[in-house]
Amino acid sequence: MFHKSHSRKDLLDIIKLFKLPIEDAEDYNKKILSEKLFHTLYNEIDFIEADDDYYGIQNLHELKEYLIKPNQKKILSVKDKNEIMKMSKLIIQYCKVGYCTELSYFNTIDEIYSEARRLSQFGDIPSVRRMCQMLNKNPHSKEIILPVVSKKIQKDLEIKQLTQRKVFSMLTIKKEKVILSFD
Repeated sequence: MFHKSHSRKDLLDIIKLFKLPIEDAEDYNKKILSEKLFHTLYNEIDFIEADDDYYGIQNLHELKEYLIKPNQKKILSVKDKNEIMKMSKLIIQYCKVGYCTELSYFNTIDEIYSEARRLSQFGDIPSVRRMCQMLNKNPHSKEIILPVVSKKIQKDLEIKQLTQRKVFSMLTIKKEKVILSFD
């Protein structure tokens, strides 16, 4: 069977992405969906199309290995994720107060940047991406910290950015005189 760390949503994404022949997959709960996916992968199909965008899976064997192992996105426990978000928000607070260490939780800039380098490996968390973005605007330091983002999240962010651009390209501004009257 597959590892329990893969959520129902993850399994549905895999079924849709690799176009697996499971009808009405959205109607099943996680247990039944997992059983049907297992049966399909081991008994019904011999080949899948490679995916370079989201999971980086090239063949059926790699997909089976991916599903048997723990989900890489779910490695962090809730406690660890909360600690990462807390430290990210403290660094964001440092950025918001004008990059001043006296007004922040941290004592030195070196301490801030060493913590930021440690946190940057968790780039799938939005707070970490925001922390890196704000910290890179620091006028007192030339060090650039880039968050490590998985392929799936990177693709989702690109799609989100494209949809936001399309909305703004349709915006038209008219400068007219407006008269308001109150009774």
